[in-house]
Amino acid sequence: MQRSKLFTAIVTAFVAAAALLTPLSSRVAHAATPDPLVAMFQWWNTAYTQKDGFTAESFSHYFTPDAVMRINGKDRCSGLADLAQHFRDIQAGTEMVVIDLPFIDEFTSPNGDRIFTHHFVRAREHGKDSRERVMGYASIKNGKISLINFVSVPDPLPAPADKKN
Repeated sequence: MQRSKLFTAIVTAFVAAAALLTPLSSRVAHAATPDPLVAMFQWWNTAYTQKDGFTAESFSHYFTPDAVMRINGKDRCSGLADLAQHFRDIQAGTEMVVIDLPFIDEFTSPNGDRIFTHHFVRAREHGKDSRERVMGYASIKNGKISLINFVSVPDPLPAPADKKN
């Protein structure tokens, strides 16, 4: 229960910070041209559905050669080849993974070197649907992602909507 209260406090602070740091003009600009994190996830959602979608070369369009992906404080992969292999392994072990876009919330640091996000990732593995709530940031260098530093926790799936005949 303590973890849930901490997570709620983090979400509340995140939403408040987003409102303070992102001017309306910046949010409107995001709709026209996706930032590097949104562009990468748009690509990722499509690449997941393709047998050869995850290659080091394709990751190089969005990530620096030495990029690190850190989830819940643990480095999961480092470098383009490792990123590609990590996601090929996920692709092989799941029936579906989708990063929900648009994000629940997102903002960019004032100097543009970090993009903060709050979003859901939905998946189906062995016929069972699941959802993760993800918050964190991506560090940006020369327009590419150099670090993903996310906290990811299981989140209950929404209740099915009542069907009306």
